[in-house]
Amino acid sequence: MFHDPDFLPFTPRATPSFLAVSRNFLENYPTQAYRSDYWTSEGFLEIVPRMHYVASPALIEELLVSRADAFRRDEVVSRALAGPVERDSLFFSEGAEWKWQRRALSPAFRHENILALVPHFSRCAQAQAQEWRDLEQGASVDIMHAMSRTTFAVIEKAVYGAAEDFDRDGFIAALRPVLGGVGWRMLAAMFHLPPDLTPYPGFLAARRATRFLRAETHKLLAARRAVADDRRDILGLMLSARDPETGRALDDSELVANIHGFLLAGHETAAVALAWSLWLLAKDQESQQRLREEVCRLCGDAEIGADTVETLAFTRQVLQESMRLFPPAAAIGRQARADTTLGPHHVRANEPIYIITWCLHRNETLWDEPLGFDPDRFAPDKVKARPRYAFLPFGAGPRICVGMGFAMLEMTAILATLVRAFRFETAPGHRLELAPSFTTRPKGALPLRVTRLDAKVGDDASRRLSA
Repeated sequence: MFHDPDFLPFTPRATPSFLAVSRNFLENYPTQAYRSDYWTSEGFLEIVPRMHYVASPALIEELLVSRADAFRRDEVVSRALAGPVERDSLFFSEGAEWKWQRRALSPAFRHENILALVPHFSRCAQAQAQEWRDLEQGASVDIMHAMSRTTFAVIEKAVYGAAEDFDRDGFIAALRPVLGGVGWRMLAAMFHLPPDLTPYPGFLAARRATRFLRAETHKLLAARRAVADDRRDILGLMLSARDPETGRALDDSELVANIHGFLLAGHETAAVALAWSLWLLAKDQESQQRLREEVCRLCGDAEIGADTVETLAFTRQVLQESMRLFPPAAAIGRQARADTTLGPHHVRANEPIYIITWCLHRNETLWDEPLGFDPDRFAPDKVKARPRYAFLPFGAGPRICVGMGFAMLEMTAILATLVRAFRFETAPGHRLELAPSFTTRPKGALPLRVTRLDAKVGDDASRRLSA
C-alpha cells in the first residue's frame, strides 16, 4: 500500500461554491461524501433544484440497473456536454432511439473484433516509445499530453483509418479549449442559461474549436465513404451496422455524431487513465517493477498481441486501481422521469441524482485505506468480496460504456509496452492540482522523468529495488 498527499490534492470545502463548479467541482463535496451512502442539497433560490447524491452500491444498482428505465440522463450535464459531444450520438439518445443505436453499434465492439486490433494498440505505443528513445536519459515529458497523442493515434489509425489529410495535431489542440470550457458550461446550465450562448473565459476559442472538430469529423467520414473497401475496423463496422431487429442503418448525422463522440471520449478517457497509471507507478517504484517483470515474464521482447494481452493480470489491476483513485469520469448523472423513490428516499420528477464516482471510489465504508495506491485490491478474491457497484469506471447497467472492452485491451497493451521499455519517475518539485471538467485532468502538465531501460539500466533498477 503506497500513500502520498497528492492522492487527495485539495481540501473538501465546508460550504459549496458556484465558482468551484468551473474550477474543480470535486472541492464542493463535503467530507461526509467520503463516508456517507446518500445525502442531498436543498437547492438555491428555486433556480438550482434540490440534488441527490448516491454512494450506496444498493442504491446505485437500483438507479442504473434494476430501475434504469425510471431515470434518464440529467439535463444539466446533458446541456453542458451538448457542445463538445454531438446530440445525435449514443451518449445522449434516450428510449427507443438509444435502444436501436446500441443494438446497431454493439457488434462493432464484440470481443473478437477488438482482439483483432490489439497489434495496432501495441504499435501506437511503440511509436510513442520511439519518440522517447530520442530524448536525453531522464528527460521530463508531459505524460498527459503524450498519452493523449498515443490514444488518439489508436483511434485515428486502428479504428478509423483516417484520411491522409486528417489534421491529428490540430484535432488534439482543438480539444483543449472545448473540454476546458465544460465547467463553465455546467455552471451556465445550472442557472438555466444557454451554454452555447453564455460567454465565459475562452468562449470564442471553444466555439472556433468546436466548429473545427465537427468539420474534421465530416471530412473523415467523407474520405472513408469515397474509398470502397471492406476493412473490419470500428468505422467499417459502423458503416455496415444494421439494427438486427429492423435492419435500419445509421444515417450520416448519426454516424458523424458517433464518430465525433468516439474520437472525443474514446481517446480522452483512455489517455487520462493511462497518464494517471504512469504517474502512480512513478510514485510507487515497487509496483512499477512488478508490472515490468510480469510483462517480461509473459511476453518477453515480443509485441503485446491478442494471445498475450489478456494474461497481464497485474497490469490490468494497476489500471483498475488508477481508475479508482482518479476515475476518468468523476460523476454519473440521472434524473427521475416522474415522482418516485430511490430506496427509502423520495425523489421528485426532474430532480438530479448524481453518483460522485470520485467520492464513491474513496468511500471509507467500502474501501480499506481508500487514499492508498494498492493494485492488489483488484485481485480476483478481493473483487468477489466487494459490492459489485462500489467501482464504476465505465458506469453500469444497460448504459454501461459500449467501448469498455476496447478501452481495457487498449490501455493494457499500451501500459505494458511502455513500462517494459522505460522507467518512469516523478518530476522534482511538481505539486498536483486538479481541474476536472469532461474528465479528471490535472491543472496544467503532468510531468514525469523518462529513462530508457537498456540492459544496464534495467539491472541497476532491479538491484536498487531489491536492496
